[in-house]
Amino acid sequence: MSKLIIILGFFVVSCSNNPDYYYKRGNSFFASGDYYKAIDMYSKAILRKPDFAEALVSRGLTYERLGDKNKAIEDYSKAIDTNSKYLPAYNNLASIYIESSMYQDALYFVNKAIEINPDYYYAYYNRGLIYFYTKKYQDAINDFSKAISISPKDIAYYYRAMSYYNLSEYSKAISDLKTIIQKNPTDTIYYQLAKIEFETDPQSALDDISKALAIKESHTYYYLKARIEVRLNRLSEASDDMNRAIKIAGVPNSEYLYYAGDIYFALNDKSNARKYYDMALEIDNKTIDIYKNKIRKLNIKK
Repeated sequence: MSKLIIILGFFVVSCSNNPDYYYKRGNSFFASGDYYKAIDMYSKAILRKPDFAEALVSRGLTYERLGDKNKAIEDYSKAIDTNSKYLPAYNNLASIYIESSMYQDALYFVNKAIEINPDYYYAYYNRGLIYFYTKKYQDAINDFSKAISISPKDIAYYYRAMSYYNLSEYSKAISDLKTIIQKNPTDTIYYQLAKIEFETDPQSALDDISKALAIKESHTYYYLKARIEVRLNRLSEASDDMNRAIKIAGVPNSEYLYYAGDIYFALNDKSNARKYYDMALEIDNKTIDIYKNKIRKLNIKK
């Protein structure tokens, strides 16, 4: 029995001095969402091993989850100081700066990561995001393509598709979104696909927005469906879908109400057109000029 006590005592002492033990406990607390305990464990790991880059980055990520970006930046920077080749530290710093729209700072860190490892997926993906948000779409496409060649992740295909879309290269955008759908057909991707197809192939757009709605009902989706139906001259169906959009939205939306009025106007239902125009103005009096123009078209005096 005394031997067992000695062995257990040795085990406890060993654990208390082992930074990996605290690091792994921190990971467990992080995974369960107990961020304050995770920080405590990571801090104990770092106390025992000050150059523990992985623990510094993990603690930084935990601070991010708690909304403290300054402490996160501090930990990521310390990780780079202790291990200048630890790529996640560069990536996470870049991500924080991208989220804060500090694109030049973000660019510095992704470029450093690429210098260290020219095949680091996340650096090309994040640099692609920087170019996307700064509207350098061709540069974004180049980096997303490089990221895809390293690891074909859906998110890189998605942003490459959006970059193509912004350059009016619709067929390439559609191709990328269809690649995602083959593996992971979500309502969001069907919606984006329908938005792009709306420009060139409204019938396909109608098919895809219907698939989005089959997965999830959304007022945004019904609004797009109504717009597609107007383009296809299916005005009665469009009016039904606009009413669904207005109902699901819950909060009155002047854009939706004006568009519903336009549909009824096209159906020569001036009474309903006037009703929706009046409702739109009632919730947003800043649209008085739009309202007057639409009433003028109805040829009804107010």
